[in-house]
Amino acid sequence: MNGKFPILPIEPILWLIASGIFIIISCFFLIKYFKSDREAKFILGVGMFALFFTIARTIETIRRYFGIGNYYDILEYNFGIRDLNLALRLIYYLISYIGIAVFYYVFEKNIIKKGMNKDTKYVLTIFSLAEIFFTYMLYFTAAALWAMVGVVSLFFVIAFVPIYFFLYLAKTALTRKQEFAWIVITIGFCLFVIGVMGDLPEAYMVTRYLPEELIHYGTPILQASGGILMGTGFALIY
Repeated sequence: MNGKFPILPIEPILWLIASGIFIIISCFFLIKYFKSDREAKFILGVGMFALFFTIARTIETIRRYFGIGNYYDILEYNFGIRDLNLALRLIYYLISYIGIAVFYYVFEKNIIKKGMNKDTKYVLTIFSLAEIFFTYMLYFTAAALWAMVGVVSLFFVIAFVPIYFFLYLAKTALTRKQEFAWIVITIGFCLFVIGVMGDLPEAYMVTRYLPEELIHYGTPILQASGGILMGTGFALIY
């Protein structure tokens, strides 16, 4: 990328729309949880993940587009940002991965362990939290190879292993409605993951070969679309 791609007003607007979609999803599931008998712990996990992601995404949008940092701090594969720019970027990672860890914790405990009778030893949860450390090390060790290997390896697990469980739940669903819902969730999750990958500096070695418009406009659209599909699927089940 040449760093000259014009950042039009529509780009931060797309990210703010994505944040708005996730806060709606969060409110829907949190209200649903507190109005229920509160035994459906997974609903709480979905709501908390959406809330954490909304906060993190809004912080990153402000950092990137409103005078603190800029888009190319990230996409130029540059982990040398400093001061408030760096602090906000690290806060974004921290909140994001804590939200992901909360989601995976309730998923592994209430769906995989109790519903599927499988024990994952909370690997997804642990790896999500470990991702915080390795991601931070990208910025404090000048993107050392060992840190990059750790980030990529952990991300591969937390981004792709859940697809197996979603498809398994679709295959073993007791009703057509649940089967359809888990398929919708799987598609939404895939779109969301692709959107996240396209937005991360860790993926720049791949995304730098893609059209700039696809990265700038495609990533918020993919994340928002993925959120809508996942929220719809979980709403159909719960």
